[in-house]
Amino acid sequence: MKERQTKLKMKITWLVILIIAGSCNNGTSTTVLNNSEPGESYCTTLLVIGDDRSGSTSDIRKLTSEDYRLLAETIGTKGGGTIAVCLIGNPHPQSREPFFLSMKSLDNIKPYNPKDTKLTLTEKTQLKLANEKIITSNNEILAGQSDAIRNFLYSSIEPNVINYKSPGSDHTDLDDAILRINTMVNEPQYKQYDKIIVALISDGKNQRDKKIQPIQSKITNKKAEVYLIGWKSAVDCFNGLTQYQLSSKDAFIEIIKNLK
Repeated sequence: MKERQTKLKMKITWLVILIIAGSCNNGTSTTVLNNSEPGESYCTTLLVIGDDRSGSTSDIRKLTSEDYRLLAETIGTKGGGTIAVCLIGNPHPQSREPFFLSMKSLDNIKPYNPKDTKLTLTEKTQLKLANEKIITSNNEILAGQSDAIRNFLYSSIEPNVINYKSPGSDHTDLDDAILRINTMVNEPQYKQYDKIIVALISDGKNQRDKKIQPIQSKITNKKAEVYLIGWKSAVDCFNGLTQYQLSSKDAFIEIIKNLK
């Protein structure tokens, strides 16, 4: 009887948390973790997106503001990390550097089996309480991230990437973009990250000075997974790396949603 009452109290508590979270997000969705399956672990991810907005990619469906929001929220709920967006094309000098969004890491929930006969009732209670504290802390982190994501979209992504306009002749300098991305993925602050993912949404045509040229720059971090969306040219600048060619941005979004 007491166990049933305890379970009921827990359900009510989490229902209240969900309602409060839903009523305080000012129109932006906020993911709330639950404690139904203690033992879930998280990984920190560096997600680098090379977003080609040059005219030659007009037949490739680009990431929308909603897509970027979904990717950011997903990385946040999967354990946190950093999203960096590198604009490809002929960006304004102030838009050449990547746009960054950093998110705090989530703490791993301690695994245990409530039916484990090796654990005493006191030990089970202590683990349960510890997990509840971790979940509360993680939810607070996620709630704080929604404002950061919204600001990232409104101040950086929408004006500089989605509404990109070339300040001069329109071309695709993939060499410059890949060089910048390679510098980024090899920076020391990302060495301890669990995953490094690079997504290039481009036709792969390195068109500088009005003619297509072979790509000379390379991504050298062996830890990086490379996803090519819309890529039509021969792939010869990611030798030795795990790489995948995808049919659309939707396939890539699904991969990120299923990160483990």
